[in-house]
Amino acid sequence: MSEKNIDTSSSEKAGESGKKVVRIRRLIERKMVDSWQNVPHFFVTIAIDMTDIIRFRKDLGVTINDFILAATSEALKEHPWVNSHWFDSASVEQPQINLAIAVATEGGLYYPVIKNVERLSLKQLAKSAADLAEKAHLGQLSDDDQEGGTFTVSNMGMLGVESFAAIVTPPQAAVLAVGTVKGEVIVDEHEELVVAPMVRVTLSADHRVLDGADAAEFLDSLRSYLEAPVTLIAGTSFDEA
Repeated sequence: MSEKNIDTSSSEKAGESGKKVVRIRRLIERKMVDSWQNVPHFFVTIAIDMTDIIRFRKDLGVTINDFILAATSEALKEHPWVNSHWFDSASVEQPQINLAIAVATEGGLYYPVIKNVERLSLKQLAKSAADLAEKAHLGQLSDDDQEGGTFTVSNMGMLGVESFAAIVTPPQAAVLAVGTVKGEVIVDEHEELVVAPMVRVTLSADHRVLDGADAAEFLDSLRSYLEAPVTLIAGTSFDEA
């Protein structure tokens, strides 16, 4: 076969893809090392009863993670200082809520960003998250898809991880780590023992921007939205496709 008939496009694309993956992994590595060495982290964990989320999610055709993203957006509206960046020895509140979501793929970990989340309904948020996750798995994320995050959500619940702490991505002030939903025995409002689907979430925060009270208040708001998610589904039709 003559050289001109040899199709090298596939191998060239594979090589380019491999170089891109290595470059992205090295970039993430540098960011994480820099963060761990220079950002004064602290960690706060709470448990949340997901009974109503489990009840609604299938009827609405959305995921548990979609509810968590929506609740995070609402909590950030109430506590805008958590949606801050650290620049030149000062914290600056960001005018938009742009959620970076951790997506693990065969090529590595990506953080695509859902822009202006505060403007999206639950269904719109769910579609945006699904579209970005698909693009990440297909290796089709653009630079714009991965830029501008103001807060990060990392969910390892689907991997069976009960609880973990994530590393803050500078210049963001915090990251939310979400574990798996698991049945646990709790004491209900009637002081009786019941089994409820519980999830543990951990806020990793930059102590230069936030203190313990800030973290606790943000997580308390997050829990209130997830345990009574009526406001999250307001305006969302159960018949909506």
